[in-house]
Amino acid sequence: MINEVGNPCANCGKPAKQFCSSCKSVFYCSKDCQKKGWKSHKPHCRPFIVQTHPVYGRYAIATRDIKPGEVVLREPPIVYGPKQCTVPICLGCHKRISDPRLCKRCKYPVCSPECENIKHHQDECVVLAKASSPLTFSDFDKVNPSYECITPLRCLLLKKSDPKKWETFLDLQSHIEDIQDTELFKVNQRNIVDFIRIFLEYEDGIEKSDDVDILHRICGILSTNCFELLDNSQRIRGIYYSAAMLAHNCSPNTKHSFDSNKNIIFRATQGIQKGKPLFATYSHTLWDTHSRRKLLKTFKFFYCTCKRCSDPTELGTNLSTLICSKCSGEIKSTDPLDQNALWKCSKCDHQLLAKQIKWGNDMLNEELRSLGKLDPRTMESFIKRYRKALHKNHRFNVEAKYALVKLYGNSPNYYYKDLEREQIENKVKWCRELLCLAEKIDPGKSLLRGTLLFELQAGIVAQAKILLSNDLITQEKAADYMNEAVGYLQEASEILKHEPEMEAGGLDEKLKWLSKELEI
Repeated sequence: MINEVGNPCANCGKPAKQFCSSCKSVFYCSKDCQKKGWKSHKPHCRPFIVQTHPVYGRYAIATRDIKPGEVVLREPPIVYGPKQCTVPICLGCHKRISDPRLCKRCKYPVCSPECENIKHHQDECVVLAKASSPLTFSDFDKVNPSYECITPLRCLLLKKSDPKKWETFLDLQSHIEDIQDTELFKVNQRNIVDFIRIFLEYEDGIEKSDDVDILHRICGILSTNCFELLDNSQRIRGIYYSAAMLAHNCSPNTKHSFDSNKNIIFRATQGIQKGKPLFATYSHTLWDTHSRRKLLKTFKFFYCTCKRCSDPTELGTNLSTLICSKCSGEIKSTDPLDQNALWKCSKCDHQLLAKQIKWGNDMLNEELRSLGKLDPRTMESFIKRYRKALHKNHRFNVEAKYALVKLYGNSPNYYYKDLEREQIENKVKWCRELLCLAEKIDPGKSLLRGTLLFELQAGIVAQAKILLSNDLITQEKAADYMNEAVGYLQEASEILKHEPEMEAGGLDEKLKWLSKELEI
């Protein structure tokens, strides 16, 4: 590969024309220098470059063919901390607080003296300790607004503690012009900007930028670019600069996970050709088009126009489709990219207004959210109750089936030994249905596919066991069931082995428990 202009060699500084064939971002004067420089370059070598689109902004493009399962990005956070809405958590390790121990200086909850003195709490502790009146933390099961300022404050304190990270952070998009006229802006002003500037009396490093308080800009960057991660079983948020460059698509070609050091790791879920974009998803894969687009507009400040969003059938999945009450035809939006478009039946002249669809979806969403999370019977009833109103693949049916697939065999009173034959058969049937959906909306080696395959193989083993015990199949047929299950387990293990809960022996432990449960 030749660069006509010439650049300094990354190893020795001499003029160089050859560059790294993977990332094309560093140059070398010879193969010898490339070998010597590989150790320092390897952590930063990525198979993509960032380009700018006049409408969509910055996005990542593959610089070479990328294989399924290949790591395309591993990156540490610039900053991390509590979500904007959170119950009280330790400001050291982010564990949920049960024992109300308070930091001696700032009076925020911490779980131990070690967490009180942990490095990332030190700077913020000095600021929080200057509160004009003592903070109170009495209800540890309720969202506490005193935490809304923590992560923005950690970002602001980078200005002194790590100027390089601060400049990198400020290079991210804030969408402040979109936020200024929203309710979110008012909430940020009250619970973050005024809290820091008035209640904490902190002004150091805070200045106006284009007549917008830098704290509002920080809030905008956090809202637009944050990734959620787990820290000690508690959901927090983190900012990852390069990860923010991956464009959104409702049918992504990458998935991400986090390691124990909070590094974000993106892997290709399918082959990505050189010159093609790398896509992540910022929404919920199993949600319908209206809900995904609303979420993206509210928190990421854009309406998605991807292939899936543009298709009334959602790539043939019918996640948004209703059943006509007059003729049992399929009711779909006449224009999914228009939030106010009419919905029409495919067989008769029945029509519904967009606001009717929205009202119905809101009602069903509230009902589904209210159901007992650990009681399969409530979701079984939900599916039966709306079987004549919702397409079998409608988002709410899919959510209920996915929840049941994971509950059957894995929750108290519903372990495999407790399940009825119909429940086991439903688990297998729904796993197969959902796998067909996954092939269209989250294709390749996705987390969704891996999870479904893992549950499917266990369901098939349980199904074979119950059929064999009732003399409904022969030993030979049972062996066929087992062979099918083994194939699914091998693929599931390959996909899931990089997930945090499966690493460090987690997968082996789960398999041991499953083998004992199924007695195989």
